[in-house]
Amino acid sequence: MKEKDRPNHTDAAKLLWYPAMEALIAPMKSRGKYKNGYPEGAVVHFTSGRSLLGAKNAKNTVEGGIKNGYMFFVIDKDGLVYQNFPLSDWGYHAGKSQWPSLGESLSSKLVGIEIANAGSVKPLNGKFVSWFGEIYDPSVVRTILKKRDALDCVGHFHKYTEAQETSLIALLSWLHKNNPSVFKLDNVIGHHECSPGRKNDPGGSLSMSMTALRAKLKTL
Repeated sequence: MKEKDRPNHTDAAKLLWYPAMEALIAPMKSRGKYKNGYPEGAVVHFTSGRSLLGAKNAKNTVEGGIKNGYMFFVIDKDGLVYQNFPLSDWGYHAGKSQWPSLGESLSSKLVGIEIANAGSVKPLNGKFVSWFGEIYDPSVVRTILKKRDALDCVGHFHKYTEAQETSLIALLSWLHKNNPSVFKLDNVIGHHECSPGRKNDPGGSLSMSMTALRAKLKTL
């Protein structure tokens, strides 16, 4: 998106559009405004989708979100970040969810961040296969045999790319520093943490546990 075309929304001098985003113009569906005009944290997901290349992947993910009435950031495999809504607005992404400090229905409190990724995979003849039949080399799969923290998930996971993890950390750090009185790093959670037993993302797709991610963010 060219600078002259970029939305210029602000709320009490807080930016509502990530400066490093690569916007796709079609908006995602808002369900209302956050209580404080800004998310209190974020939920990290994986798309559990096919590994298409570049903006096509992001475009498909966004179009699917629009069709199903969802709202979230998308980080493609090359690390590009896509935003199709102002940060004052919330939309569905977490489903049935809860977190001790926030209560239930977290979509209305936390922004969603979807990472373009196959998610859980299963062993097959020395390689791994996704639910949609795509085959992956072991080099792009991480196996978690023992939980890294209390709410972590075990299993085989398609790894986030290095570019995706770099962009995820940069985005989360910016979301906090842009409005630190509202966006709390302790409220950066995995979908598997707020919907245990129902969801397993990001699980081992992320190279560190969510506890470690929160600790890392606090050092930046």
